[in-house]
Amino acid sequence: MTADASRQPQRRLSFSALMSLTLRTATPNDVDAIHGLMRELAVFEKLLDIFEATPQSVHEALFGDAPAAECLMAEWDGKAVGYALYFHNFSTFLGRRGLYLEDVYVQSAMRGNGVGQALMRQLARIAVERNCARFEWTVLDWNQPAIDFYTSQGATVLPDWRVVRMTGEALNRFAKGNEAPAT
Repeated sequence: MTADASRQPQRRLSFSALMSLTLRTATPNDVDAIHGLMRELAVFEKLLDIFEATPQSVHEALFGDAPAAECLMAEWDGKAVGYALYFHNFSTFLGRRGLYLEDVYVQSAMRGNGVGQALMRQLARIAVERNCARFEWTVLDWNQPAIDFYTSQGATVLPDWRVVRMTGEALNRFAKGNEAPAT
C-alpha cells in the first residue's frame, strides 16, 4: 500500500447522469497519463516553456517515500480525460488545514460533460471528510470561462490577494543571503 492509498480510501464514483464517467484515486500506473495531461494543461495555459515535470518527478511527488500531493483521475469510458492534483495547506487564523487544488484539467473535447464539476465536487467532499477549513485554488485572470464556472458553483475569487512566487536564480540567491540585482 502506498502512502497515498493510506490517506484516502479507494473508491470509484459513477454518476447516473454521466454513466461513462469514473473518478478514482490515481495509482502509480497512472503516472504517464497524469504527466501527459499536465503537459496538455501547460499548453492550454500558454506555459509550456516553463514545463519541466517528468514522469519520474510526477511518480516521486505522488507515490515516493514522502508524497507531496494526491491526485484524482477522471476517466470517460475507461480513458483518462482529466485529473485534479491537490495537497494540504494550513490556515493559522482558522487553526486547521485546508485542501489546496494545484491543478484541475479536463481535455477540451470532454469539457461541458460535467467532468470538471465532478472532480471539484469530489474534492469538496474530501475537504469536508478531512475537516478542512478551506478549499482553495488559483485561476489565471484571463481564464474567464473557469472564473465563471467557479463563481457559479459558489466560490469567491479573492480580489485582494496576489500569488507571490520565487523560483530559480532568485530563490537560490535569496536562500544564500545575496542581494537581488538592482532593477
